[in-house]
This record gives sequence, C-alpha cells and structure tokens, in this order.
Amino acid sequence: MSVKNLNYPGPNHNQTMAILKNALRVPDHGKLEPLRIVLISGDYKKNFISIIEKRGKEIDIDPLKIEKNKANLLGTPIILAVICSPSISSKIPKIEQILSCGALCMNILNNFLVKGWGANWLTGWMANDKKFGELAFNNTKNEFVAGYIYVGSYEVINPDRPRPSLDEKISYFK
Repeated sequence: MSVKNLNYPGPNHNQTMAILKNALRVPDHGKLEPLRIVLISGDYKKNFISIIEKRGKEIDIDPLKIEKNKANLLGTPIILAVICSPSISSKIPKIEQILSCGALCMNILNNFLVKGWGANWLTGWMANDKKFGELAFNNTKNEFVAGYIYVGSYEVINPDRPRPSLDEKISYFK
C-alpha cells in the first residue's frame, strides 16, 4: 500500500488504541519494553512539519524530498513513529531488543491492515537522522526511530510487488 494512496478518514482513537494494544504483544525477553510509540495527528502535524523543514534544510535534504515528506504527512490521518529504546545495561542483547521493536512495527502494520485500514511502514532520512529523532521525539542517545507507520483509508490498491521465491529462500535442515 503506497502512502500516496492513503487518505481520510482514519481510525478513531478507540480503534487505534485497540489495534495498538494487540500490536504491542511482541517478543520481549526480560520484559524490558525497549520501545515506544508517538502518534502524530491533527493540528500537531504542523509542529512536526516545522521540524522536518528546519532539520531538512540543516542537513541539505533535497527540497523536493521535504515536500514529499510533508505531503505524505498531511495526506494521511495518523502517523505512528516507533521509537526503539534499547537498554544498554541489560543482560538481554541489544539485537534482541531491536528485533522486538521491528516486530512491533510489523505488528502495527499487520493489525491495521487486518482491520481494513491502509498502512505503510517507511523509514528514510527522518528515521536515520539521530538529530531529527532528538528534536522531534526527545530521543536519548540510545534511542532511534525504527520507522513511521502511516495509516488511513484507501480506495486504490497498488499491485503487489514481486515477492521472493519460496524455493530460493527456504531450505530444510538435514
């Protein structure tokens, strides 16, 4: 599902919270909960756009890319920023905590899709730039944006892209 095909209306607050409650059920060794979710919607999108514009200029992001980011944001009812917050002092390896956050992103995406909403998981410069995460979400030095899940209604379904061949990706232990 392409973000450009998402539109209004989106799920209401109760629908969103019910979906997120299910999505938060991810593998979490040590019960560290190395993740958090920031909802971006309504008038607060203006604040987020200000950060996109300011930080984008500071790091010389192509103005066309910034405009695309803004259009995606304004055209979609809800954006969920998934923040990975690994515990460095934990006995649980950092990679397991990161995988837990990745599982959350996939759970969020699939839970919205199963309920009939359109959704897309994006990363890009707003996820990869540590300073952007600090400015937008008060990320600590250990935290990073795992991705943005864009959610809304849809009328057009993109044709599915080619998927890996099962024969090429699955082997059997002998």
